[in-house]
Amino acid sequence: MLRRHPRYGVFFSAGLVASVVVLRAIFPDLPAFLPLYPVVLLSAFIGGRNGGLLAWVACTVLGAYYFSQTDGFPGNWGYLTILGFAGVCALIVFIVDLLDRAIQRLEFERKRLELALKAANLAAWEIPPDGRLRWDENFYHMIGLHPGKEPPSTEKFLAMVHPDDRVRMFEARSRMNQGELPAQKEEYRLTRPDGRMIWLENYRAAVKGSGQHFIGITQDISSRKHYERRIKGLMRELAHRVKNQYAVILAMVRETNKQARTPQEFESLIQARITALARSHDLLVHGEWESADLEKLLVAHVEAFGLADRLQAQGPSVALSAMAAQYFGMAFHELCTNAVKHGAFSVPDGLVSVRWEIVVDAAQENFTLTWRETGGPAPQQTDNPGFGSKVLHQLMPTAISGSSETELAPNGLIWRVKGRLASLQSDDDEMRGAP
Repeated sequence: MLRRHPRYGVFFSAGLVASVVVLRAIFPDLPAFLPLYPVVLLSAFIGGRNGGLLAWVACTVLGAYYFSQTDGFPGNWGYLTILGFAGVCALIVFIVDLLDRAIQRLEFERKRLELALKAANLAAWEIPPDGRLRWDENFYHMIGLHPGKEPPSTEKFLAMVHPDDRVRMFEARSRMNQGELPAQKEEYRLTRPDGRMIWLENYRAAVKGSGQHFIGITQDISSRKHYERRIKGLMRELAHRVKNQYAVILAMVRETNKQARTPQEFESLIQARITALARSHDLLVHGEWESADLEKLLVAHVEAFGLADRLQAQGPSVALSAMAAQYFGMAFHELCTNAVKHGAFSVPDGLVSVRWEIVVDAAQENFTLTWRETGGPAPQQTDNPGFGSKVLHQLMPTAISGSSETELAPNGLIWRVKGRLASLQSDDDEMRGAP
């Protein structure tokens, strides 16, 4: 306590020196230097460096005075005696201060190690030669036990280990009891008292020359396991989506080949459609391959034609699943292409209005989107519908478990698609009702 407050240490040392003066006054026959050694030692050990230095100087002066009063100064031997006392006291202060600094450094390193272990979700344990298991505070917190209430117990720990991993952990402890080092690294599951299951990873080592002495570090790897499962799931999902993508691209190539009259036209059409597909994927990448905003998807496809200022979009925020975003993107591209060639975007004053809404009907949320062109030439009925017509009337309705219709109004084309909102936000085939 006094080491943390040097001023108190100085007062403590001054008190010890004063007590020796009083003791010497009461017992004048005491040896000159003998009572002063404990004063220097206690002052340095309890009062710290400053207290020790004060006691060293004061006791050297007092010792010289008492020595001169008792024995006088018998030449050089008297000075050597005083110098010897001063040297021994100085050595006491130096050694105690050195020990104090070593203890402070050890405490500093211990705290730094604790912080490092906490930052890395690590905990330490030890099995000394006496076989008594020891945990540090981090280990208690990691497995959900209270440090002051529950002593380390192999039985309690193994009871918390997942049944599928318990036999393996029991065998490892048995091998350590026999003085053998089991696998230096292993993973296992543990159920905490609060019911949460965590993944732990052990790192073991044997202390050489200490008999059956083992130390170990345990790390909570639950987050890593979670991300590993997520990555595996994403890889499976990616493989599934890539297969679907290949099927879409093959259908796109096949239908575009039927539509194109020349190789140059085929190249132009297929390049535009694949680019539109990639545009939808860009938005999915920003949404971590989980969703894409409907309005942003619409604007992105219209902006590709440089006509975003002639678009009016209105509706609530809707997060599309990856599959729905893919088909909506294809539909918006085909609608924009048709509008540029034959519809509202083919004339300077033509406009496109896109409105969507969500209506609750019989405890089910239904989605409706309407693409309406105005100010353009009257649309014409075609006898040979191409890939765009297949996207609008077959692929899109299937993707959202709904239906679509096209109206050739005098002011421009109107396309309307209806479906369940849940189908737009799930990639589940059963939810979409896909065949």
